[in-house]
Amino acid sequence: MGLATSLLVILMLLTWLATLEQVQHGLHMTLEKYFHYSKPWVFPDAAVLFPSLAGKDKYLPPLPGGYWVCALLVVNLTLGGLIRIRKGVKTIGVILAHFGIIFMIVAGGVAQLKEERGVMMLAEDAGAGFPNVADYAQSLTETTIEITEIKDGKTAGDVHFVKDAYYRDLEGEKRRVVRLPELPFDLELQGYLQNARPMAAASMAPPNGEPVVDGWFLLSQKANKETEMDTPGLHARVLGRDGSKGEVFLLSSHARSPFTVTADGRTFVLSFDKRIWPVPFQVKLVDARSEYHPNTSRPKLFESDIVRIEDGRESNVFIEMNEPMRYGGMTFYQRTMMNGVTGADREASVSGFEVVRNPSDKWPEYSIYLSGFGLCLHFLLKLGNFLFRGKSNPVAQA
Repeated sequence: MGLATSLLVILMLLTWLATLEQVQHGLHMTLEKYFHYSKPWVFPDAAVLFPSLAGKDKYLPPLPGGYWVCALLVVNLTLGGLIRIRKGVKTIGVILAHFGIIFMIVAGGVAQLKEERGVMMLAEDAGAGFPNVADYAQSLTETTIEITEIKDGKTAGDVHFVKDAYYRDLEGEKRRVVRLPELPFDLELQGYLQNARPMAAASMAPPNGEPVVDGWFLLSQKANKETEMDTPGLHARVLGRDGSKGEVFLLSSHARSPFTVTADGRTFVLSFDKRIWPVPFQVKLVDARSEYHPNTSRPKLFESDIVRIEDGRESNVFIEMNEPMRYGGMTFYQRTMMNGVTGADREASVSGFEVVRNPSDKWPEYSIYLSGFGLCLHFLLKLGNFLFRGKSNPVAQA
């Protein structure tokens, strides 16, 4: 009981400090800092309690990382609330409530490890920079290096991917070699920047001695609160099978064209952008509608009529704010709208959907039902025991 109480107090502190800190650093970065499995310890920003310290890299005393606090709490509740608890009719409600809480924490852990979030932008009329029909989503925060072979001006063979888990930690001079056994070369990666843009050295000298490649360097910029708006970049070079090392080149999501590599008589292009992942059906935008509060840009209503196309079958679906489409293990939320000006009205023509693939999407809801049922059952059993217990006979006085 003492350990469970301590863990719950720590979770309360982590949640409170993370809520304050996300105002300055954004939701995604704050969740990564406080609750990611790679963070056994958390150093809260002192500016959340002392605003005068903003931007001075001052930190409060460390706290255990939220992910591992929750993991230890699951072990604690399992041993104390399920295994060691006295089993019987009187405790069945308490056991169900404990199981529901454990189920909810496990759901958060599964989401941390398996959840994918992306965006699908669709236009009512194709050709406005967005497709009218799509079967893919683009990740909000994850990037990837795509390697494609080119033959006779066309793509050939499979597309090879290097996930950002291989380079996101390569700050400063840190380097890592990524082995590509199916290709005639490997990649050496270094100098990852969370938010950067290519800058011509002729127009600006590198402020921190950044390496210049073909007259360009990566200019580091402050990360955005909305991490999905960041444009990452990194340095790379090709390592041949014969031990040769190519020149360092830049990879940036700002780049307008991919980098070309020739190895073993074959030509490959390397591009760097937000990760694309497939959706097992097609989505077509029919109509997008938006309403705003008077004289403001604050949305009052975003809604879309779409057609879901799967195996030649079409289904009409309506999506609006707080009313997503759940289908095929995915959830489509109405995220944003882009509008064209028509007279005094703003008429939506492009609709953006946040696509979430999360195997534990409904688990928290089920856990709440289970815990609620268990608590109600326990209270009813206690109430019944109180109302219908036999009255004791008074002891006769001598």
